[in-house]
Amino acid sequence: MNSIDINNNNEIRSLRTAVACPVLSAEDADYETARRVWNGMIDRRPLAIVRCLSVSDVTEAIRFARANDLPICVRGGGHSVSGKAVADGALMIDLSLMKGMQVDRTRRTVVVEAGVTWGEFDRETVKYGLASTGGVISSTGVAGLTLGGGIGWLMGKHGLACDNLISADLVTADGEHLPVSATSNPDLFWAIRGGGGNFGIVTAFEFRLHPLNSVQGGVLLYPRNRAIELLCRYRDVTASAPDELTAYAALMTGHGAALAAVAMCHSGSGADAVRDNRQFRLADAPIADMTGEKRYSELQSMLDFTAPAGLHYYFKCPFLCELTDQALGAIVEYSESAPTEQTQVVLEHMHGAASRVAPTETAFGLRRVHYSINIMPAWSDPALAETCIEWARGFAAEMEKFGASDSYVNYLGDEGGDAVRASYGVNYDRLSRLKAHYDPENVFRFNQNIPPAK
Repeated sequence: MNSIDINNNNEIRSLRTAVACPVLSAEDADYETARRVWNGMIDRRPLAIVRCLSVSDVTEAIRFARANDLPICVRGGGHSVSGKAVADGALMIDLSLMKGMQVDRTRRTVVVEAGVTWGEFDRETVKYGLASTGGVISSTGVAGLTLGGGIGWLMGKHGLACDNLISADLVTADGEHLPVSATSNPDLFWAIRGGGGNFGIVTAFEFRLHPLNSVQGGVLLYPRNRAIELLCRYRDVTASAPDELTAYAALMTGHGAALAAVAMCHSGSGADAVRDNRQFRLADAPIADMTGEKRYSELQSMLDFTAPAGLHYYFKCPFLCELTDQALGAIVEYSESAPTEQTQVVLEHMHGAASRVAPTETAFGLRRVHYSINIMPAWSDPALAETCIEWARGFAAEMEKFGASDSYVNYLGDEGGDAVRASYGVNYDRLSRLKAHYDPENVFRFNQNIPPAK
């Protein structure tokens, strides 16, 4: 812990003078709210929170932290399960108030600042009949999701969020403001498309947009005793799914009832979409059928109720290349011992355009057709933490029997350096060398960290 007195220090007063935004300390009324993130399990106290409104604010905050030997943590949407946006005793550079957005309808592009969430992004672009890949929970931040790769509903047809990134503005560890694109600092452009926040603070993103007014999709709910049949159907349908169809399967609890579910989004033509989505239905009628034609922004927020802010969360999310009958049986069996009603187990299918990019084309290198098993205990009573975490770890270990490996960097918690290295595969060494070039002192280390090469 550093020794700066936030309220009685000349340096802190100089920071408040240098920036045109609020600088919060523990004595300020908004501090408690500003330090909280989506995962209620995260309870850390930064020394101060700089609530940036501009690139200048970001630059001044970095320079101040470096001059005073303060660690830096960076918050965008604050939706990461690991909660690394918040660090005890650090200067938090909070981008969540930077909400600027500008759509260019002619070029089919949008520029968004780093505090924008995907819900805000979608509500703006849908006005023009345009969309881009952007997660499945609308409160997720654009910045963090994109920097880690960006799995979402449109990944089969249009690739990951990072695949749709055209350019970015980035502030380095030295406070230098750089344009980043395929032609300006191209090595950095490669790195930020999957490499997380290791290389600087991205203050704005320019994305490619695609025509999209509505989709066919929604959720089908079945009783848990149909889980094996539904998961087998999910596997068989997704194995030959067209690029336009992305689907998730889940084991969850609703109103005290154990359920199995499929959530789907089809961005193709109406007749094809209805036909393809119908394949998920079992012979018996579902408990609830919430499928049909929807605005994309509506579908993007339909699962928000499954991930309310403030609950305590822990993730283990290994990958499987194949869902065998034995693996599905083990998934259903282990899910029966879920520690809380809020706990979910979700199968996520990565395919199509997202899987056809060469592994070395972007920093996100997990370019293959696979399924992610998202083991997600959630709880509100802190006394349940150990039980929930051990259950998730045991579940993930059980999946190793079926070839589970790797993990998506955006789903990692505190698994450590080996897990981070595995997430980047063949790209790790190049990322480490770039880290040594752009951030040799590892200033940006409160993330899924890639230490600089020595």
